Amino acid sequence: MNTQVPEQVAAAQKVGVEALYGFLNTGFEAYEKLVALNLQAAKASILENEAVASEALALSAKDPQSFFELQSRQSQAATRKAQAYWQHVNEVASEARSQLLASTEKLASEYVRETQVIIDSLARNPPAQNEVITAFWSKGFRTMWDAGNSLNQQATAAAKEAVELIDKASKPVTKA
Repeated sequence: MNTQVPEQVAAAQKVGVEALYGFLNTGFEAYEKLVALNLQAAKASILENEAVASEALALSAKDPQSFFELQSRQSQAATRKAQAYWQHVNEVASEARSQLLASTEKLASEYVRETQVIIDSLARNPPAQNEVITAFWSKGFRTMWDAGNSLNQQATAAAKEAVELIDKASKPVTKA
């Protein structure tokens, strides 16, 4: 029996587990960035609202026109801040998306390569006196390789389509 095949299968499974944890880490990093951004925005908003409220109270007693001008300026500033906030959110999402897409492509290519190594190893070193098992394994791994290749192409196409949709969806936000 060929002892390399179980080792290669175990190595391929290890790559899959590492990839899963890599995806999770990438997701948590993006989540941490969004939480930090939200905390920063909330803190800044509280401080700005406090300052505006103090100024508004002082102006409303003196000059109503100045009070309305202050409200207009604050409205414009709030719009700019909202645009900046969503631009930062879009940057975090784009970075995470790029990292996940690169990881997916790397994982898929490693999977295809590892599967090909296993197939080649079985073809070179078939189990002793078991031509039927060898043919079964060869055909099974060939089918698995073809399925992996197809899955890689589908995943890449789906990821690229998702990237395009996210890019299209984010354009009105950043240009508004």
